Amino acid sequence: MIFKSPVFVVLLLFALPLQGKTLVEVGYEAGDIDLETALIYQLQSLRDPAALPAQYRELDLRPYCGTPQLVQALNAIPQFGANYRQRLGKIVQRRPVREFEARSPSGRFLLHYDTSGSEAVAADDADGNGTPDYIDLAAVILDSIWSFEVDSLGYNPPPSDLGLNGDEYDVFFTDLGRGAAYGFTYPEQRGATTYSYLELDNDYTNSVYQQTRGLDALRVTIAHEFHHALQFGYYQGNDGIWWQESTSTWMEEVAYPEIDDYLQYLPSFFKSPQRAVNSGSRLGPDFHIYGSAIFSHFLDQRYSRQLNRLIWEELARRSSARLEHFDRAIRPVEPGGLGVVIGEFAVWNYFTNSRIEGLAYEDEFYAEGSKYPQVPTREIKVDEERATWRDSSDLDATGSDYLRIRPQLRSGGVTITFDPRRGDWRRHLLLIGSSGVEIRLVAEPTLRVAGWDRYDEVVLVVSSAENAGFAYDYQFEVVFDPDLTDLMPAAATLLQPNYPNPFRPIEHQQTRLVFDLAAPSTETRLSIFTAAGERVWQVDLGSRPARIGHVALWDGRNLLGKFVAAGVYHLILETDDHRVQRSLAVVR
Repeated sequence: MIFKSPVFVVLLLFALPLQGKTLVEVGYEAGDIDLETALIYQLQSLRDPAALPAQYRELDLRPYCGTPQLVQALNAIPQFGANYRQRLGKIVQRRPVREFEARSPSGRFLLHYDTSGSEAVAADDADGNGTPDYIDLAAVILDSIWSFEVDSLGYNPPPSDLGLNGDEYDVFFTDLGRGAAYGFTYPEQRGATTYSYLELDNDYTNSVYQQTRGLDALRVTIAHEFHHALQFGYYQGNDGIWWQESTSTWMEEVAYPEIDDYLQYLPSFFKSPQRAVNSGSRLGPDFHIYGSAIFSHFLDQRYSRQLNRLIWEELARRSSARLEHFDRAIRPVEPGGLGVVIGEFAVWNYFTNSRIEGLAYEDEFYAEGSKYPQVPTREIKVDEERATWRDSSDLDATGSDYLRIRPQLRSGGVTITFDPRRGDWRRHLLLIGSSGVEIRLVAEPTLRVAGWDRYDEVVLVVSSAENAGFAYDYQFEVVFDPDLTDLMPAAATLLQPNYPNPFRPIEHQQTRLVFDLAAPSTETRLSIFTAAGERVWQVDLGSRPARIGHVALWDGRNLLGKFVAAGVYHLILETDDHRVQRSLAVVR
């Protein structure tokens, strides 16, 4: 294992603001406990929280991987004396002794377990083979995960433990539910890489396991912890703890997409987009390093599933997890490097939850984006009364801001000026309306959005393209101009011919339904009826401004999601003051 100085450990302890710190960290910062005790207590909070002094017991325990806490505590051993080693040994015993052993069907794993006592697994043995069913199932899962992560995804096998307990990879079963850990991957060697073993819970039925329990918890924990074992063969430095957790949490979903365990950690990441993607190398109540799994999902879905492994290979070559090495690994698939990737990552992070619903090309963003939280926005309010808005902000390297302006049917437009004080930046303009989304990469310091009333939202996504550092600051100005428009006013409220017409759903993905409004409408609706008067489709467009060229899209499906029959249909536009109709033809 790698041994770091106490100074580095202190930096890990103070990686988050007060609301992101554990009670142990708060006590250390206040000088109530020393660093040795803080490291011991942090680990003890996962393994046996009842043994902690009352003032350091967390009231709301949520389980998570205990490997980062374990690694930090073990790495500190050379910095402290025999007393620290002895205290640590009372919490964590290396290579725990268990009564029984069982090999997995492939022979790659040796499982160590008890059938009596406090660490026992259930003795149920339905097939009568002499091995508890829980161990049989765990062995099959372990073999399956090895096949998936090593044979299919191409990761190197875990480093050999040089024959400890035999040639197999060792897995020990313990009652981890007394604490707050799903599992531990135990590093056993000094240096840039290490061999290891796993500790897993003996049933995952304790009350602490709420989000994911039982056999599902066993499955995702094996996928997660075994990935740590593979990572330790590439690089095990403390500076890579966030990436260890990011890719291991990502691997849970890749291996078991139906379980969705990773969703519980995403709010911690999405609520703080200004923070660096690699911040929080230690754990606190906000679970930011687990939430950073969304970055691994982005790299997988936007570029390649293999990119996360290629990054690990680059870290192995450099024996460092600095983001400049991520940049080097990324450039073969994205010549713009990490800065470009972070800019696109920020855009994807905007389109989640209800913001993705109904978009014509929502499949271009996260596959499960509708399940994700939303990033917060900075609301910019400009109108005739307050025509200019000036403000400033700062971001950590790789962090992002979202400056949102809502036209609210006002004609005109805005001029946005961006003034960076230092650092490299990426900016994207999102123009979001009922007809879809336009995404523009912005290079110039000043941009103008004319005729903005065609959009529901105008969002400037600002991202720091730096790979190290904090508090990169910028200033911005938004000026509203009621005369900044490039659209003709509508002479009448009417429906234009749809295009294409006739509409062939098999040949055409969509038909454009175009209409003009002579006056603003707070409630706007398009409906399609059969010749017999049966409604087959409807969309509520909400507030729409007075102008030409409003657009909605129809894919030829009815309200049940099935393609309509060929024939002539009636398209009806309803506004606050008008109801107009036009025919359209569907050809099959």
